[in-house]
Amino acid sequence: MAATLAGDKTVVVVCNHLKIRYVVNCMVRAFSVTLLVLFVMGCATHKPAPPPPLTQADVISMVKMSVPDDEIMRRIDETGTVFRLSSEDVVRLRNEGLSDRLVSFMLDTYARAAAAEQRRRDEQPRSSFSFGFGTSFGHH
Repeated sequence: MAATLAGDKTVVVVCNHLKIRYVVNCMVRAFSVTLLVLFVMGCATHKPAPPPPLTQADVISMVKMSVPDDEIMRRIDETGTVFRLSSEDVVRLRNEGLSDRLVSFMLDTYARAAAAEQRRRDEQPRSSFSFGFGTSFGHH
């Protein structure tokens, strides 16, 4: 690169391209490493999908395979399965060999889920606002 100074003297400014390339390469590497670290951290914090809920047929199959009631109940809890059983379902499940204890546990999943949902709603912050007229709007 050439620059002109006073008096028609030309001074040649030598730009050391190797130093610039080195700095640029270091910046690119640092950026790449940063992206890689962020990607790995994002993958490491990703939660696996929960197991799918069990069906009545799954529970019947487990009972027929002689899986203990406690193990079936644990699996129902682990999967977050909620059963909404009709009276016909209860009769059919009992006829398929499910114990009263297991059927009762399955019936209770709905009540437990409803109670958990209500607790979750109760714990949420409530927002309300007013316009200064003594009346507020929002949740109470």
